[in-house]
Amino acid sequence: MMFIELFVPRGSLDPERLRRLAACLGNVTELTEGERIQPGWEQVLGSLMQVVVHQPEVWVVDQRVLDAVAAPRYVVRFHVPGPWRKAMSDALVSYATRVVADVEADAERPYREPVVQVQVVGVTEGSMGVYGRTVDSEGLVELMSEPYRKDFDEGRAVRDPLCGVIVPLDGTAVTLEWEGTLYGFCCSACREEFLRRQRKETASA
Repeated sequence: MMFIELFVPRGSLDPERLRRLAACLGNVTELTEGERIQPGWEQVLGSLMQVVVHQPEVWVVDQRVLDAVAAPRYVVRFHVPGPWRKAMSDALVSYATRVVADVEADAERPYREPVVQVQVVGVTEGSMGVYGRTVDSEGLVELMSEPYRKDFDEGRAVRDPLCGVIVPLDGTAVTLEWEGTLYGFCCSACREEFLRRQRKETASA
């Protein structure tokens, strides 16, 4: 689902801080800011999130070469399915900046200076693959839904009307009853967006 590249100038972070930063960038719980997600999804998402660290020998900012004693700079690049890019960009920029701030000596620096650049790159449909075959964004949703397919077939789960993932109705799911229909959502953000759209549609009717 997500390939994450972290770029930092060589030697600007000690190995332990660098490992911690990379691990947090690939952590589903960090991405969802602690919001509970289903164990099956967490396992699937975790297996599809990969982080690669690059430490270039040469890094130039404002025509000056950064060295190991300079305050670190960061570039975080997320590769996501193209149709998801726009919807995910705000959350990913916030997430990456927050994770970097947690390892910075001065946690306010990433919000005060332009030292964290985040790029969200949309991968063209048909250009991503797992299991030896190409997988589009809908195929990735189906991979995330796989742990709950039997529940769905037996009426113990529903599809999130926004993202399409299967949501088990196990008493902990984010749900909403709207005009007599029970909806389930992968997270509260999907629920709020669904509500926003329904209210807008009702107001314009």
